Amino acid sequence: MTVIDVALALTVATLAALGSQRRVGGLLVGLGGALALRPLLLLAEMNPWLGLVGALLVGLALALVGRLLLPGAGGSGLIARLAGGVGGAALGVAVMITLVTSMPVQRDTLNPNQLRYPPPDLPAAVRPAVERSMLVQLGREVLFAPLLASQDPRSPQRSAVTAALHSWVVTSEPWHLRP
Repeated sequence: MTVIDVALALTVATLAALGSQRRVGGLLVGLGGALALRPLLLLAEMNPWLGLVGALLVGLALALVGRLLLPGAGGSGLIARLAGGVGGAALGVAVMITLVTSMPVQRDTLNPNQLRYPPPDLPAAVRPAVERSMLVQLGREVLFAPLLASQDPRSPQRSAVTAALHSWVVTSEPWHLRP
């Protein structure tokens, strides 16, 4: 486990804690944000500024709907806090998976048919931590799920999970990049 893994795990934990504080409103915002991720990524692929504005508008709309529909923040019991924690954790996992699949993909200079992820030209201060990160390796599996499924006969359940995550957060096929 590297510093990158700890930072990503803290991101998930922080969003789960924030969702828990907002109770059922946190469930609404967390699940709504996780569900809006794919359309927002597609919008950002067309135009990053449009994607940013879309994300801000979706976040504002979710917050307002949560505030208007649940003026008392959805109750004060343990169940309401757990529901908010689940919503926050869902959003945290969505953010984490998006981050670990978003580094640039590079072609190997000696073999242009081979892709490198994470890229070897990361700054020297972070390269070892990124290369050893278990979560970045998970991101690599998610990013290249269609290619790895044909090459690596792992358990069908794991392949199904990585394929589902791939279809959720990966909006293009980086292996079709020109050499």
